[in-house]
Amino acid sequence: MHKKYFSYSKINTYKSCPQKYKIVYLDKIRKKNESIEAFMGKRVHEVLEWLYSDENRKKKLILFDTLMNKYKQLWNEKWHQNIFIARCKYNRENYNKNTLYEIGIDCLSNYYRLFNKNGYFNQNVEDVELSFETKIENYLFKGFIDRVDINDDVIDIIDYKTGKNKRTYYQAKNDFQLAIYGLAAKQIFKKYKKIKLTFYNLRESKKEDMITSIDYDAKKLEQLEFQIKKKIFDINNDKEYIAKESLLCEWCYLWEECEIKSTGNPSINI
Repeated sequence: MHKKYFSYSKINTYKSCPQKYKIVYLDKIRKKNESIEAFMGKRVHEVLEWLYSDENRKKKLILFDTLMNKYKQLWNEKWHQNIFIARCKYNRENYNKNTLYEIGIDCLSNYYRLFNKNGYFNQNVEDVELSFETKIENYLFKGFIDRVDINDDVIDIIDYKTGKNKRTYYQAKNDFQLAIYGLAAKQIFKKYKKIKLTFYNLRESKKEDMITSIDYDAKKLEQLEFQIKKKIFDINNDKEYIAKESLLCEWCYLWEECEIKSTGNPSINI
């Protein structure tokens, strides 16, 4: 039997704009464009993945300058010509490549200051960039978990966030992405009875502000699983995929394909 796949990204795209979902996932129009915010976030994630790699974990002194050199190396190696900056009324005039580069430094600086002990990182990290498949209804959800810690008998599923809007406790409790991670963790780590789901809001400079954590709640996850099933049903039965105009349009590179816009996005500068 042919496997049917779904993902959090598909659901999130549909929620932000049904027509974008249609263009990307049904019409299969893919472009290499990438927002500078997304580019920065990926580089920060890669640095933290490297920090907890086998070569570094628990045994290697990591100076802050070493972390910064890794960030700079990845930024320069992976910079490409299709990165764009949305210059709209919501962004300052001086919002540019260096602005986001510095924000990435701030994210890593916050993390380093809060979690290193004399240059060593002794967190009980079990895995980084853990790939998973978990079944919801008749669909397989595939994805990657940024980090998994094990503290005593508790599994902690960690998701890094580099956006400017902090994820709150309420948002964490109702987040589809964390729910999918929780369902996957329950299947992968069967011998552990306690599971935590955690956002690290890396732009925050205080630990109590950076970490938003919830305990795995089987009843709540069951409710979220039902909502995910309903959303998949809505997506699959949508006949129109109407464009949804919002602030996010300023960052969209699919204006030429959009039925409402039908022109290039004037806010985007490469």
